[in-house]
Formats: sequence, structure tokens, C-alpha cells
Amino acid sequence: MTDLPGDPSDEIDAQIARLRNMFVSHQVFHDLKLVFDRHLRRRRAAIRMGSRSEARGLALIGASGSGKSTLADRLFDNHTDLILPTEGQDVAEVIRLLVPSPATLKNVGMTILSGLGYPLARDKSVGIIWTQVRQFLQLRRTLFVHLDEAQDLYISKGVKTRNDVVNTLKSLMNDKDWPVGLVLSGTPDLIEMINSDVQLKRRIDVVYLGAVSWISHEPEVTEIFTEFVEKSGLTHSNELQQREFLKRLVHAGGNEFGMIIEMCLSGIEEALYDGETQLRLGHFAEAFRRKSGCIPAFNPFLAQDYISIDVRTIMGWLDHGDPSLDGGLQ
Repeated sequence: MTDLPGDPSDEIDAQIARLRNMFVSHQVFHDLKLVFDRHLRRRRAAIRMGSRSEARGLALIGASGSGKSTLADRLFDNHTDLILPTEGQDVAEVIRLLVPSPATLKNVGMTILSGLGYPLARDKSVGIIWTQVRQFLQLRRTLFVHLDEAQDLYISKGVKTRNDVVNTLKSLMNDKDWPVGLVLSGTPDLIEMINSDVQLKRRIDVVYLGAVSWISHEPEVTEIFTEFVEKSGLTHSNELQQREFLKRLVHAGGNEFGMIIEMCLSGIEEALYDGETQLRLGHFAEAFRRKSGCIPAFNPFLAQDYISIDVRTIMGWLDHGDPSLDGGLQ
């Protein structure tokens, strides 16, 4: 298909972009929003009362490909009762950042200051940087700091660095002038950091984005697939209406919601670019082949004994962390 101005591929690209911007219902998102909203109301009530009681936090934990980053983005971007950082706005109730690389307290502190609009020179000490962080969080009336991939601050670090990380995070929540809550998102390694300190563990509520199985998630997987197909404008062949196909889809997605959604979108994308009106098993097999480069014997949409295929190893997900996912769950 030639990509010329005004040709049909423009509309296909737009259609795929709309599909990738969809957000399908999921229980974990509602759990996450419920916990966050309670923390938010608690912080606002404390401020109205003039209380400086310690803040609390929450952790969203899921494996690579689970879609946790997408859930966190939707939590904040679609929250109607939250003041996000905008130009000309003094108040920034949430500051969000991906833990930078290298993952050091100094780099995180400088990134927070940049997000607050107060960048500092790199030659400042860690202590000075985090003193400034706490001061400017108060000036911007910030209620929460969100650290994505927070486990990188802790895992594979020495004992002293780990202690410094935990103590710094606790100092934000119990600052005597302006306590700030934490929203941490990351892989299950993050649990090790939370459990390492009794006080930190007491202050953090955990929302876990667990693995998907056909037995426990059949209705949700069926709903997700059906909704994406309907929105795509395609019909699906009889082979895709069978439970066996959806079981293969779950396995191909590594039993993680985020990657299952990505496989749905990739199969639909193959059909649309092929100019088809009907979605078929072959579109999903081709989508998996493009991503993995595997031969048919290792393609879960084609192999007879697909359960024995380690799709994460084939696609390299474990080595590359969370894939960038546009689709999500609401």
C-alpha cells in the first residue's frame, strides 16, 4: 500500500490511532482510582483543617507488559478533580515522572525540580537538591509525587543507597511543613523496597495488577476483544468466535492485560492494512511473527501445543521491561 496524501492509508492510520486511544473497562483500574481518591480526599481534608499529619501513598505493581503505566496515566489524565501542572497555573497537585537513568536520588530530585519549574544546577549536593524539592513542593501546593518504574531506585543498589532512598521517600510523607503523598508504580521488585522498612510499609497501600488467566478472566478478555473488533469496523471470522482462539490470545499476550490488548490491536492493524473487512486468525499469526520473528512452530496462533511456548522469551519482553502501550483499561 503506497502512503500518498489523500490515499486510504491516511484514514487507516487515523482509525488505528483511535483504537489505540481506547480505554476498556477493568477492575484493577477501579480499585486504583478508589484507593487514590481516598488518599486525595484525606490530604485535602488535612489541609483544610491546617493539619500537618503525615501523608500516605500507594503502589501500583505489575509485571512487564501488564499495562500499569497506562493505568497510572489514565488515573491522572482523566481525573476531573485534580489540578495537574499547566503553564501559568501556580498549583500542581501531582508531579509525575519516570525514574531517570541512571536511577539516583540526585537525578530524581533534579527531575522533580524541573517538573515543578525550578531547575537547579547539577553541581548541587543531594541534600541541597532534596531540601529544595520539599520547599518547592510546598510552593506549588503539591499533594502527590508519582514515580514510575520506582523499583529502579532500589534494586541492585548497595545497602547505604537503599537506606537513603527509603529515608528520602519517607521524609516527603512526614515533612513537618508540607507532607506529600507518594504514588509508586513498578514491577514486583518494588515490593522488596516497600517491605524493607516498617514505617514505609505501614504508609503504602498496594494495588496489584496480577497475571491474567483464561479461567479467572474469560468475561473480561471476551469483552475487550469484542469491543476492539466492533470499534474497528471489521467483522470476525468464525474461527475467532471460538473460545480456543481467545485462549491463544491470552497466551500470546504473556498472560498480561497490557500485552493482550497490544495483540488485539496488532491483529486488527494487520487486517486493516491488508484492506480486509474480516478479521481472521492469520492476521494475529502474522502480527506475532512481525513482533517476534519466530517460525510457525513457535507461533501461539499456529502451533498445536501453543501452551508450551514461552512467548516472553521469544519476544524478549523480560529483557526490555514494559513495552510502550497505547491501549489501556478503564
